[in-house]
Amino acid sequence: MDSQSTLRRAVNLLFVCLCFLPVDNVCLGDEPWKRHTIDSSGIGADGVRLADFNRDGNLDIVTGWEESGVVRLYLNPGPDKSTERWPFCQIGEGKSPEDAVPFDVNGDGILEVISCHEGSFKQVLVHKFQDNRIAGKAGDQQILDRTNWSTDSIVKLSGQQWMFATPIQLRNSRRGIVLGSKGANATLTLLLQPSQDVKDLNQWSEIKLRDCGWIMSIQNIDMDQDGDIDIVFSDRKTRTRIVAWLEQPNNANAKGMWKEHAIGATKTEPMFIDATPNRILVPTRQANWIDFRRQNQNSWEQTVSPTPDSVPFGKAIRTFGENNLVLTANTAADREHKKQPGIWLQIPGSAWQPIGTKIECKFDRIELVDLDADGDLDIITCEERQQLGVVWYENPGIK
Repeated sequence: MDSQSTLRRAVNLLFVCLCFLPVDNVCLGDEPWKRHTIDSSGIGADGVRLADFNRDGNLDIVTGWEESGVVRLYLNPGPDKSTERWPFCQIGEGKSPEDAVPFDVNGDGILEVISCHEGSFKQVLVHKFQDNRIAGKAGDQQILDRTNWSTDSIVKLSGQQWMFATPIQLRNSRRGIVLGSKGANATLTLLLQPSQDVKDLNQWSEIKLRDCGWIMSIQNIDMDQDGDIDIVFSDRKTRTRIVAWLEQPNNANAKGMWKEHAIGATKTEPMFIDATPNRILVPTRQANWIDFRRQNQNSWEQTVSPTPDSVPFGKAIRTFGENNLVLTANTAADREHKKQPGIWLQIPGSAWQPIGTKIECKFDRIELVDLDADGDLDIITCEERQQLGVVWYENPGIK
């Protein structure tokens, strides 16, 4: 064997070994999952939600920064610049934002943002784009101009520690917003548009769907395949804890008409769910995750599996490609596992592998988008404790 071949083999061996050393950019197999920072200039990035604000075909991000008390909108710069810091606008302020979600409140074609706030603030805010001269055609410069945004409170919702919100399309072309809170007097609540003419959210009807302890996530899916959208949720605390779904009735305005269908997880703390009509994945705080497979209308088979290295305090789980799984955790919350990374990947037939080795992290929910337009899904998430902020991990080619 010549000297060049020997050198190449040595270099390749060194590269593979380096893939599993405790550095921020780690490898699965022989390619790195690079971490790219979208924004790390605040404290407590808490969740990522997606929508196309400037209609350029690229999904933008909204995030509430809990400790910083701000809500920010990030415009996706496109595949060629996706690895750079994204331009953003601080569209609103409010203490302890736990969630921020895009929603076209008044139907003018320009997205607003609804943010949920816990702690002592206990409000739901609406951040509105104000430049009516370019209604429906807002450009990047106008969207990123902070003076074009205003903030109002949905007064009737004040007084609960709101944690999560998701817009929903209802029968008869009416729209709604499903909101969940935590703590004393917590509820899962529907804010319902009385008619298509009513644009002011303070005039929408407030309908309590159920009592709850701590709503972690809400997804809107047609669970019974009857042509309308139902509500799937996870409630992680107190006697009400469960993963379940609520069936949309013929009259969404009638209290007590949303029939609840239990799925499971009543003896654990279910976190952010990944739901489809026939399969629901649920990470828990108890060092495991649950795979629910639907057997019939009201029967689910569950499989409980351990998290990687039995790390507790799971946060979110998603499936992509051929049943690959990505899982995030809050390793900063557990003394025994503080030295563990907080984001992992599993390929069928293989053990969990870390895709980032920053330790003592508190990651959040996950979105999967091909940000660099290379044909595979990348991972968007955020992290609160190590101030990684809003980040994405570049898929090395796993389908």
